[in-house]
Amino acid sequence: MFPADAETGERRGRIELPASGLAADILALADAAAVPATVPAPARPAPPDPHPVAAEAAPRAHNISFFAAPVREERKAAEATEHLATFFLASEEYGVDVRVVQEIIRVAEITPVPRAPDFIKGVINLRGRIIPVIDLKRKLGLGEVEVSRQSRIVVVKIKERLLGLLVDGASQVLKVPVSTIEAAPDEVTEIDATAIRGVAKLPGRLIILMDLTKTLALELREEADRNVSE
Repeated sequence: MFPADAETGERRGRIELPASGLAADILALADAAAVPATVPAPARPAPPDPHPVAAEAAPRAHNISFFAAPVREERKAAEATEHLATFFLASEEYGVDVRVVQEIIRVAEITPVPRAPDFIKGVINLRGRIIPVIDLKRKLGLGEVEVSRQSRIVVVKIKERLLGLLVDGASQVLKVPVSTIEAAPDEVTEIDATAIRGVAKLPGRLIILMDLTKTLALELREEADRNVSE
């Protein structure tokens, strides 16, 4: 069972992930949800006082740089975020860099591949391209994805190779402040230390951040070896 807010998308600062779409389009949606920093309008100069007060009694004028510094800090804080596409494996939420996600599709027919590793679910035909589908749960040693209506295939592009990741369900695209990202606790790193690069701790929510390049290193290396032999 997924959290209710993961389906309604009502949490502030988050948007619902479309069933499919290019990563660039998804990222544009995330950018549209951002609130730009507000820059204070410059104050209009006051008319000269016909009866000026002595210099020592006159109040000191505020320096405009006093206001500019907080604005720069706001912008810096706004830029210090990561864009994630998140999905579920069992009851845990995982996140990957949205820029590697090409699209998220419903599970259609997956053709088994003889003598393939047990975590290779098979292959699919995606608009004329044959793409291997990896059961990410099996890959991480977490069991097996039982395909249901909520299941999705996350199509990622890593090192010019397209791969499908079979997951229990897709969640959202969101911006995560870098300040919320910490090293993964022991109970998470026991899954596969090479697969996890940290966790994002949000109010009432923990997102496990995956390093797909390391997680899929073997598959990517095999593809590179095949290209060299050809």
